[in-house]
Amino acid sequence: MALMLSLAGRLAGRSRFLTRIAGRLVARELRQLKGKPVERQLLVYDLPETQLALANDLRLVDTILSDRAGSFPKARALERLLRPLIGGGVFGQPGGDPVRQARRLFVRALTRIPEQRVTAVATAVTRAYLADWQQAGRPVAIPSELSRLTIDIVSEASLGTRFTAAEGRRFVELFFEYHRRVNPVLLLLGSQDDAGQQALVERMGLAAIGAEMRELIRRRFVVPLLDAAPEGGQAPFATALLEAAAASAGADRTSAPDDARQTAMLDEIAVMLLAGHETTASVLSWLLWELAEAPAEQDEMAALIATSTVASTLADGRADAAVTRRLGALIQEALRLYPPIAFLLRQTTEAVTFRQRPICAGGYVVVSPWTIQRHRALWPQPDRFDPARWLAAEPPAATADRLAMIPFGYGPRVCPGKRFAEVEMHAILGELLGACRIARTRSRWAASPHGPTATSACTSARAARRRLRSCRQPPGQPGHRCRRGRSPAGPGCARGAVF
Repeated sequence: MALMLSLAGRLAGRSRFLTRIAGRLVARELRQLKGKPVERQLLVYDLPETQLALANDLRLVDTILSDRAGSFPKARALERLLRPLIGGGVFGQPGGDPVRQARRLFVRALTRIPEQRVTAVATAVTRAYLADWQQAGRPVAIPSELSRLTIDIVSEASLGTRFTAAEGRRFVELFFEYHRRVNPVLLLLGSQDDAGQQALVERMGLAAIGAEMRELIRRRFVVPLLDAAPEGGQAPFATALLEAAAASAGADRTSAPDDARQTAMLDEIAVMLLAGHETTASVLSWLLWELAEAPAEQDEMAALIATSTVASTLADGRADAAVTRRLGALIQEALRLYPPIAFLLRQTTEAVTFRQRPICAGGYVVVSPWTIQRHRALWPQPDRFDPARWLAAEPPAATADRLAMIPFGYGPRVCPGKRFAEVEMHAILGELLGACRIARTRSRWAASPHGPTATSACTSARAARRRLRSCRQPPGQPGHRCRRGRSPAGPGCARGAVF
């Protein structure tokens, strides 16, 4: 791996073409993330101009993510990569009092969305998508469709409106292209001066994609919200965002300059759409990939759901406890194997020593939920998809330490939308498993005579040739043959984020 990373570092930034080649080399290495990264407590790599430490030691993880002394801020590389899309949005910033204040405002805004509202919206939107898929009668791309679905849910629940179908498709196309081009590892490998890093970001070609995505957000959400009267009955989250945007602009809600309010509002809605949909879409895509090879699990879930009301599970607490528990086990295992935040990238403000290994000032420190939640010292059969581990009388032994399971991060930067995502995933998954039969197939054009097909959960070109097939067909019916495909081996193929 060290040799490949060194080669990628030499190629990165030479030209846009070579930068893309370097990105593919790095992605290939990440897809093969096994061996030492999931066996050792600490790995330190010497990069061309700095160092990179991967910390799996849970005490180090606590030190880094709690960051009580402010010694491990979010890496500046991430801000450079996210700025074309989220501007000055809070989640792209390294830290400081303004960021802490903005996060508090964001968290308070999220708490204004009742869980019943999230469940009701997620259920209704998912049912509408299922009806569209069935009516279309053609292959359905699971990653992009789940992205559209979750964007619609998060925007409807939080802002009271959503993209048109055409806008949603375009937004997701742009998001996937942005995701394919962005590569934080290249910034770690390349020049560490500001000019060199900015040049590398420019060669990734993110600016035009981010600008078009921001324009879609501005037209659909920002302008209508700012034009609406304060007493116009807006969604509570939208009202809170308006107040936060005015505060960011240094004025009250009505007197802040229009441009400043619009920019502040645009930045935070971009953050909300990016983080709010990706968590759920990524985890559920991977979960469907695994369930495609678990027909018995699908049969049992379909039978349970058929005799219960999933929508009331989280809305009023009256649903079948067995359904809630089984859905929770599936989601927990997907979160363990495929955490939506695959890597948490921090940067040292001064030289530190970890387990007798010196790390230079300005060096990069990675905490990876992906490696921790597959670590051989923590989890039995760590690479096996086994929802039953969450159904035992006692929880998995690893979870005695809360840091062994951190799919949403940990510490002051823990994902504020964690509960929103959990509620949303329960509602979506209950609807999907009650209506669909999932199987893998290789051919893009192969279709079941009983219903639509859906692509696999991986965004790599090679794995995209393997497909999931879903159809409105009672469990156990014929017409679901498929060829076995292998799940990608590492997070380079996943849409897990880096924060």
